[in-house]
Amino acid sequence: MATDDGLPALVAERIACPLSTWRGEPGRCQWCDATIDSPRRRTWCSARCNTAWERDHVWRFARSAAKRRAKYRCTRDGCTAERRDCEVNHREPRNGGGYGPGCHHHQHPGPDGRGGLEVLCRAHHAEVTAQQASARAAARRNLREGTDSTI
Repeated sequence: MATDDGLPALVAERIACPLSTWRGEPGRCQWCDATIDSPRRRTWCSARCNTAWERDHVWRFARSAAKRRAKYRCTRDGCTAERRDCEVNHREPRNGGGYGPGCHHHQHPGPDGRGGLEVLCRAHHAEVTAQQASARAAARRNLREGTDSTI
């Protein structure tokens, strides 16, 4: 899918990513903006830059990094869940937005306070998910009632 300026969506997101220094110039690393010297590389100047990008943009790597950083424990105050009884939650709900590569997997919230991942035990994750589902249902109900009242 392309953006309004004709760029593929993932390229546009890489340019706009607050963690990356790349600004879209071809032949430069899409993470650190260094010149790519190797004829075999096109996107990253090194495996290190590739790994850095994956850790914050690819769900399976971002999830693993978040768990390691939290030492495989729930980050809620006072939680006594067993070690490794943890799941990773997007602080900003995806609401069916999928888990494809993107900035929504950043480990920490952005400058605007949105996004980020948190590690929760199964019970806390279920509680957060239920609250989000209730909020979505209430929004749908309000939308439906607002639509019905104008007819």
